[in-house]
Amino acid sequence: MSKPFFIFCMIFLQSQLFSPLGAQVFFEDFRESEVDTDKWNILNLKWGENISKESHGGVVPENVYIQNGNLVIRALGDYYQGDIKGHGQNTKIGGALSTKKKFTSGSYEVRAKICSQLGALSAFWTYYYENEEYNHEIDFEFPGHNQHPFKPEDSDLDWGLLSNWRGVADDHQNTADIYIGDQTDGEFHLYRFDWYSGSETEQPRIEWYYDDKLIHQSFEHIPEHAAEFSIGIWFPWWIGKSNFDIDYMYIDWVKIIPFE
Repeated sequence: MSKPFFIFCMIFLQSQLFSPLGAQVFFEDFRESEVDTDKWNILNLKWGENISKESHGGVVPENVYIQNGNLVIRALGDYYQGDIKGHGQNTKIGGALSTKKKFTSGSYEVRAKICSQLGALSAFWTYYYENEEYNHEIDFEFPGHNQHPFKPEDSDLDWGLLSNWRGVADDHQNTADIYIGDQTDGEFHLYRFDWYSGSETEQPRIEWYYDDKLIHQSFEHIPEHAAEFSIGIWFPWWIGKSNFDIDYMYIDWVKIIPFE
């Protein structure tokens, strides 16, 4: 190996493993045959049952697996009659996983094909919850076009919900329900948010990007607590009906670049 080529390789590897500030970059391209449980927790639970106006079956490990170099998240709709068992009911069952490591401010990016069903919520989010008042969260979710007022029947996969929380009450959060673009074209797309927790010289904010284009910014209720980063599908009451059997979300890779 020539010396210039060796130097190029070292620079490239360092650029993949460390952020500009020296923190280690989290990167996962799902090239192994199974999910790396040293990096990820595969979730087996149900949330939202205390506020849900319609029941669902939570998320189960059977709906999270690797196939052909992609992470696959499976969604089981109202027409599902198979053997997979959910929490409380055996339809409207999703899947999700979260990083074992907690992250704070940084750039969070996922290359994915979201689920093509209006009744299954495809989501990428950070989440820290300590009690009934201490909730720090950032969300990138589909479908949208169903908020303020809530109109599940108007759900549209070309619209997304971009949210951030610092508390649990409605006045502790911001949610943008905006048109983003064609999500069912069969192509992978880049979903990213940059979380700036702020400093004496930098304004706290969150910036959401779609295919590297800035689509929204939030400057209020910015989280500051370290949190897991999660990917998944679940079935909240405030999206369209789950009139399908089985569908999927595919994840090519995940990258988190810490800012501090």
